[in-house]
Amino acid sequence: MSKFLMSEKYRLELHWKKVKYESEGVCNLEKACFSGPALSDAEEVLPNDEILLDFYSQYIILVKNVYVGRLSWGAVKYNKNNTISLMDAKITHASELNKVPKLKNNDYLVIDTSNHEMAVHMFNLTYKTYVVNKGGELYNFKR
Repeated sequence: MSKFLMSEKYRLELHWKKVKYESEGVCNLEKACFSGPALSDAEEVLPNDEILLDFYSQYIILVKNVYVGRLSWGAVKYNKNNTISLMDAKITHASELNKVPKLKNNDYLVIDTSNHEMAVHMFNLTYKTYVVNKGGELYNFKR
């Protein structure tokens, strides 16, 4: 399988040190951080905020309906290495989180920010998101 690619300008990655599924519908992400070229054009990431992640194009074979998870976080810290640390980060989903494969510690998310430039952001409520393995390959659940 080839490496997963996206236009570099709009690529935002979400990495973490460890995932914990401690309660129904909640995936806690320990030591989560944003990185990638999209940060150079992004507005300030505010504390105690959230975005909606649209996994449907990748999970279509696994779920019955649209699959949008809510990524939320507490405090944020801008780091010298051009990353943004997110405290108390978690992904929540009311009904399907436990029906899709669990995220692994060495997976990460690639978030497409192309529909979220200032002029069009208000018309796009979700961010297309893909689960990628440690080798940079997009998971293919159709097999």
